[in-house]
Amino acid sequence: MEEKKIEEEIEETEEPRPIDGERVEKSVVKEDTDIFDELVEGNEPKHVEEKVENKIIEKDEPEEKETEETEEKKEETEKPAFEKSQAAKTKETKKEDTKTKKSKKKKTKKKSDYEKKELTSREKELLKETEGDELEEELPEKEEIKEKIIENARKVSEPEEMNEEEIEGIEYYSGEERHTLKDEKKEIIAKEKVSVFDLGFLENEETGNAFIGRKKSVFEKHGEKAGLFVGKVNEEELRGKNVLLDSLNPHVVFVCGARGSGKSYVLGVLAEELALKNKDVGLIVIDPIGVFWSMRFPNKELNEVSKLSEWDLMPHGLENVKVFIPEGIKSEVPKSTFDATFSIQPSLLTAEDWCLTFGIERFGPSGLLLSKVLKKLEHGFKAEGKYIKKKENFSLNEISYCLEKDEELNSRERGYKQDSIRALVSRFEAAKSWGIFSEKGTPLGELSRESQLTILDTSFLEDDVTALVIGIIARRILAARKISTRKEAAKKFKKDLDEMLEMDIPPTWLFIDEAHTLIPSGNVKTPATSALVEYVKQGRRPGCSLVCATQQPSAIDTRVLSQLDVLISHKLVFDDDIKAIFKRTPSIVPAKYKKSSFIRTLSVGTALVADRREETTRAFVMDIRPRMSQHEGRDAETSEVKEQVSEEDVMKLATEIIWKKLQQEPLEMEKVNILVDTLNGKYKSKIMLSSVLDSLEERGAVIEAEKVYIKGIEKKEEEKEFETEEEKYEKEVEEGLKEQEEGKEKSVLKELTLALKIDEKNARKIGNKNRKKRTLGLFGSEERIKGIVLSYELIYKISLNDFDLKREFVSVDCFVDAMSGELMHYNGKNFVKSKGFNKTALLNKDESFVLRNLLQKKTVKEITERSSEISEDKARKIVSALAEKGFLKKEKREGKIQYSLDKELDLPFTPRHKLISSLNNCSYTENLVSSAVKEKFSAEEVNSMLKGLWPNSIVKKSTKLFRPVYYITLEEDGKERALRIDGTTGQVIS
Repeated sequence: MEEKKIEEEIEETEEPRPIDGERVEKSVVKEDTDIFDELVEGNEPKHVEEKVENKIIEKDEPEEKETEETEEKKEETEKPAFEKSQAAKTKETKKEDTKTKKSKKKKTKKKSDYEKKELTSREKELLKETEGDELEEELPEKEEIKEKIIENARKVSEPEEMNEEEIEGIEYYSGEERHTLKDEKKEIIAKEKVSVFDLGFLENEETGNAFIGRKKSVFEKHGEKAGLFVGKVNEEELRGKNVLLDSLNPHVVFVCGARGSGKSYVLGVLAEELALKNKDVGLIVIDPIGVFWSMRFPNKELNEVSKLSEWDLMPHGLENVKVFIPEGIKSEVPKSTFDATFSIQPSLLTAEDWCLTFGIERFGPSGLLLSKVLKKLEHGFKAEGKYIKKKENFSLNEISYCLEKDEELNSRERGYKQDSIRALVSRFEAAKSWGIFSEKGTPLGELSRESQLTILDTSFLEDDVTALVIGIIARRILAARKISTRKEAAKKFKKDLDEMLEMDIPPTWLFIDEAHTLIPSGNVKTPATSALVEYVKQGRRPGCSLVCATQQPSAIDTRVLSQLDVLISHKLVFDDDIKAIFKRTPSIVPAKYKKSSFIRTLSVGTALVADRREETTRAFVMDIRPRMSQHEGRDAETSEVKEQVSEEDVMKLATEIIWKKLQQEPLEMEKVNILVDTLNGKYKSKIMLSSVLDSLEERGAVIEAEKVYIKGIEKKEEEKEFETEEEKYEKEVEEGLKEQEEGKEKSVLKELTLALKIDEKNARKIGNKNRKKRTLGLFGSEERIKGIVLSYELIYKISLNDFDLKREFVSVDCFVDAMSGELMHYNGKNFVKSKGFNKTALLNKDESFVLRNLLQKKTVKEITERSSEISEDKARKIVSALAEKGFLKKEKREGKIQYSLDKELDLPFTPRHKLISSLNNCSYTENLVSSAVKEKFSAEEVNSMLKGLWPNSIVKKSTKLFRPVYYITLEEDGKERALRIDGTTGQVIS
């Protein structure tokens, strides 16, 4: 029975034999080609054995077929066990060693499944040619020929067991022609070279050089000016053509590659070219590994020097390199390896910068404490019985002093825990050891300057501190260029000295290596993330360029990758990185380059380049040129409009700027020298400091070794120095009290406010209706309107996630009035407030749970059933505690103590109540908030209230919203009363 089943299965698997031999021959050629095409493409062919079996079809006479069938039946009867094993052939049999299979076939002399098919036409011809030949006995038998062909087919189906030479040596026939896989590969490669998208560039017809990144209109106007020679095309189509990168327009250039593939080398090439070819831009290289300082020396590597001659280049050191190191470590670094030091003013850092650097939660207790300290330093604070004036530039010591001595922060009632204060102070003490902070700071104009290659060596700093430095610099460059771009259009010489040193900078190229540590992907954020994202998004118009390199493209923030317009990719190994590159490639990539095997096999110094400009038709392969300088790490058009200023005019400009500043205060000689250097760099002049000082002396300035001053101004300064401490203190207190009495912010800020719908005239009418009037118009006294002022009151808009028992959350916005500390809602007509929310910060988790259940009208028994952790006795104690804190009313009835919710208490038991986010339905606008009333409740206190009432909620973000309010002063018999009218609804605020 089993034998019959096996025979039936074999018959079913056999395909019908075609009659026409010619048709069979064509099908064999087609199928052979398909199989080898699959192999060349790198895909493992499926069921190759079956395909080959179907190609070898019998073409003998009918009598021969019958004879073979008879013999087969006879053998099947004699040895059924072997036939059974043949029919039940599995995948394991296919993977046996080829030699073992061959020896088994010879021993048993058993026909395989392949032998049930015919020979090819070529094999038949070979047999015919040998008929009657005297050497016929020396030719291989028919079975051996078949076995050889079958063995070749097996090799094709199991390429993993063969080396490359064995695969390329396999023979097959297409009609009358004999082929090998090696020949097939050559044909396929030749076909791939003929691409639908031919390689094309924006070219200079005279020189034959190709441009990437340059607009056609810019090329027609400037030709090859400021073109950066980065490499040569490495493709048959345009092999050896020079490739130039545009530097007249801003760009975001992204360089990637595995370690040792040459990505840092490319950064050096680009920086080198910019320093030599474009003197009109500022160039800042952030060096986190300390390899770029050597660019001042010519290349000494023998293999690279020999290559330079092949590229028609010579070893060349850069004379305009200026290396900066952190100010605090200059004593530890050899003087020959740096030129100057840099530092940052602590006042430039926001609360978010400090939180990200210190690794603390922005809206946690420490983060809110930090925010409050910075605000106090900006506006002044009271400590040790005296008022400390606000300062524009404060030091780390002053931050620590404010934390330790401020009366409000350290008060028992409204202050912070001493542990929190001490922990924050210790962090600022540690920050002093970084060596990057000083009260003066390094002017941006000293870092970004025409004709200067600035290298900020941050290899001495931790990653977080380096990220902080880069974030601050990127933010300053973007802000300065936005202002400079407007002023360039005005073409004015009148500039303040401080403004000149900080804001008047040229279009700037910022170079960053190891970018994945600064702008990581996902939810991870560093102090540099936000600043660099804004830099690439907004930097095009003000002329801010970025060149960043990484070995992990998949680990870079996609908001930066989406802005790139030039991609240079070296060898990559991991699939995630390869996919990330092709996902963001700014041009068409040929199919042959999309294969992961191509990127993985790029040689060192060779890269796949893609350009967003439409003149570059597709991505192409390029060889990077060798460095001329030593490598130790083994639509603002910058030349479109350039002022041509004579040295005489530069001298006048320097004198005017310094003289204007001297009329206010004396200047240090070092600052005067920096200004002269800045002007020389900007206008390519060579005015001497001594000449400027002579000119100032002619105007009446006094020149000393360390400072310059005007006599009258200097005396005033001396008088100030001799003021007693008591006099200084009295003045500070007087000024501080004066500011406090004003009760409003002096600065005018543009803030988000509720729409102002009530004008002053209508507000006056509402005030007139609500003032006290005489009885019957005849008896008693009445109030009169003395004054009316429009001001703004702060509302906190807090975004939070509310979690349920299943840890699923809903995002909710709630609004808290900073004057009353109550939740604010909008019912479609008027604003309404909660009652008792400002006391919820006093609640612990159990008290909050009980209170929220009581608000839902639950009894004590029901509350204990809802929570296994709260017993009936514990619930009674909690109820008593709630009464003491003012949430419940305690009464004695019929000799028993009873508790009930206070009638004045009105709180939502869940943040998911429909009124919580109701202010989102109001109209908003941006206004200049010139008069903001000081809040009574801080953001930190409000967060504590939220945590007290809804402990399962987590605050994500807190922003400010302002409410327009008319303050009407009513007077009666010398007594004054204030009336507040809402500027949006016209309702009287209680």
